[in-house]
Amino acid sequence: MKFFALLLFALFLVACATVDPVDDPVRVVYDPPPRDYPEEEPPVYPVPPDLPPDLPPEPPEPSFEDYWLARLTLEEKIGQLIMIRLPWQTTAVNAGVRDLIEAVPVGGVILFADNVASIRQLQTLTEDLQALVCLPMFIATDEEGGRVSRIGRLFTPPVPPAFDIGRRGDPAAAYTAAQTIGRRLATLGINMNFAPVADIWSNPANTVIGNRAFGRDLETVGDMVEASVRGFASGGVLSVVKHFPGHGDTYEDSHYQLAFHPHGRERFDEMEAVPFLRGIRAGSDGVMIGHISTPAFEENRSLLYWMAPWVESGALPATFSDFWLQDVLRGEMGFDGLIITDALDMRALSDHFTCAQIALGAFLAGADILLMPINPRQAFQALLDGYHSGLFDLHRLHQSLRRILRAKQALYVQRPQG
Repeated sequence: MKFFALLLFALFLVACATVDPVDDPVRVVYDPPPRDYPEEEPPVYPVPPDLPPDLPPEPPEPSFEDYWLARLTLEEKIGQLIMIRLPWQTTAVNAGVRDLIEAVPVGGVILFADNVASIRQLQTLTEDLQALVCLPMFIATDEEGGRVSRIGRLFTPPVPPAFDIGRRGDPAAAYTAAQTIGRRLATLGINMNFAPVADIWSNPANTVIGNRAFGRDLETVGDMVEASVRGFASGGVLSVVKHFPGHGDTYEDSHYQLAFHPHGRERFDEMEAVPFLRGIRAGSDGVMIGHISTPAFEENRSLLYWMAPWVESGALPATFSDFWLQDVLRGEMGFDGLIITDALDMRALSDHFTCAQIALGAFLAGADILLMPINPRQAFQALLDGYHSGLFDLHRLHQSLRRILRAKQALYVQRPQG
């Protein structure tokens, strides 16, 4: 009996082992399908290549001013302050002109009627002058119209005197006249004009100004000066208003003697200053300083020992006055363009001071350009000696040079021609 039970149990186990698992309602077997794709490998990230070390940024291109300040020698820098006139009746570049510009590397030349023969001759002269220098020169003249005209005879119609234009009461007429002059000058290679006259002809006995002024009242003169400055710019030349601080109410002609302006500060602020301010705000490139004494003003200072008696007497010319050039013109009136002296060979100065005193005194007072020193070589040497003796430093020299370079950049790079 026991044996029979064991046999039955064995047969049951054999039967269970042969049952198809799909038909087995109790036992479920998962048999995964065969793999037909490769086993995924872990991702491999690329190694960045070796980068070059950080390089400093390329330096910016130097500005026009910085380029020339780095390139010019001390002698060339000082030469930029000087504007000469050519020898009498010089109409072409000759050996004498070459020798002078080689000895004094000037920044500019002023032309007069005796340098003018014809349009083509003048074009050749200005081209040849520019060919003598590496940094282009200011080539200037006095072309006001009327009786102060250096090149007017080459063109028609003539430009009338400023006073005649002012009597029209129309600033557009002043603009057109200045534009016409500017275009004529630019055609000849002249790039700077010592005009317009900003003096008010308030003294009828003043013949040195007279009808060179636009009028006898500040409103007319101011309107015409502003329009003229804009007209010269549109004609392609630099403009220089003159004669600061005002030559309209003087009796003396500074070509022959020192001129005196008798009025005080209130009068200057309310009258003489107004046309100059109008010209400055219109964009005048320069202001010319007259050889004018202002005894009613007590603010002048002695910059050099020989100025002391002139300061004490009230007769110091504005040409040597840092009060007029720095305190008033630069400071109060906000002018940062070119300060240019009137001709330094005028007897208002030459009868009383040496060439060296005149050149150094005007520069120390704040002038940027010294016009027509009696002896360019002596003036040049005086400035060199002044630098080496410590009367001024490179910073002061560069102040004037930057103004000169800005004007030249605007003239040759930005300003329209003709």
